[in-house]
Amino acid sequence: MAPQSYLLGGKIRAVDFNGFADDINEIVGIGAGDSGYGQNQLVIANVAPGTKINASHMQDLLTALKFAGRHQATTIQSPEDSNDPGFPSAGDLVELIPNLVTDIEDVRSNKLNFDLAYMTLESNKWSDGKQFGAPGNTSGLPLWQGNVYWEFSAAFGSEDARRHFFNTGGQIRIDTSLTSYDSSHNQSVQWNQLLSSIGAVKMSHNLTESPNSVGTPGQGFTSLTTTYSLLYTKGGTGYYSANKLNIYGRLNGTQSIDIKVEFDDGYPAMDPTDPYSQLYVQNYYVGQDYVDGNLQAQVDILRADDQDASGNGVVIISPSFSHIAQL
Repeated sequence: MAPQSYLLGGKIRAVDFNGFADDINEIVGIGAGDSGYGQNQLVIANVAPGTKINASHMQDLLTALKFAGRHQATTIQSPEDSNDPGFPSAGDLVELIPNLVTDIEDVRSNKLNFDLAYMTLESNKWSDGKQFGAPGNTSGLPLWQGNVYWEFSAAFGSEDARRHFFNTGGQIRIDTSLTSYDSSHNQSVQWNQLLSSIGAVKMSHNLTESPNSVGTPGQGFTSLTTTYSLLYTKGGTGYYSANKLNIYGRLNGTQSIDIKVEFDDGYPAMDPTDPYSQLYVQNYYVGQDYVDGNLQAQVDILRADDQDASGNGVVIISPSFSHIAQL
């Protein structure tokens, strides 16, 4: 934090102002690691040694503090702008504003928080799907037997932009479904129920989880490496527990993330000619193993989007998407 060697009510020196500015810039500017929003419009310029700090300098500092706090839902006690009664007159030397140090500390501590009121959810930014049929279907539909998957890449434009997306509360959400299936076919019914129970899996800064608190959550963006790691998994229930939705993620170069969505149909149909399995025929699907229906997966994006009329709100651009492998 900026030095606090002056008395409360004393004049803010150039060196102190620069310390305050640097502390805020680490959050609103480029930053490093889990610090930084990438908001150039909020970056505060340092002043030369000996500069007398006046209201115009403080306007820049308080504007950055205001919009960082608003993005986080952090309460700011300092004046917000020159219309605030607590803001000094233009051109006057500025005395230390009460609560300024505390406000800066709070913004730094809450840097990974976000207020949903200043976020936007963009639905169906990317998707894939396929209709699967039963063995011997006359429509030429492919069979889903065993493992099928969808793999795609999200490109953020730069390594910093990738960090800023997640530092500001950005999420990649993956929603899956199976519809138009044969309701008399237990395998397909179970897959419909499994995917419906999960909801749109959310990959965020340090966590990947179901909004319905089901399945096994895992790491988020900050733990990714260049090798695929399991971010989320959820299995079926009862005899269908071997059926699993698995989501993997990895870093791709300096600006992208690859995600693999795996539908692992691990439940095998029982062979009614097997004397050992005949004891359990009533609990299992008997016949050739397959899943039919319309399998769909889509990506939604949650991103910072404070469209304040001043142009100072925290706004992040969505990544672009491309297929690596389709269903």
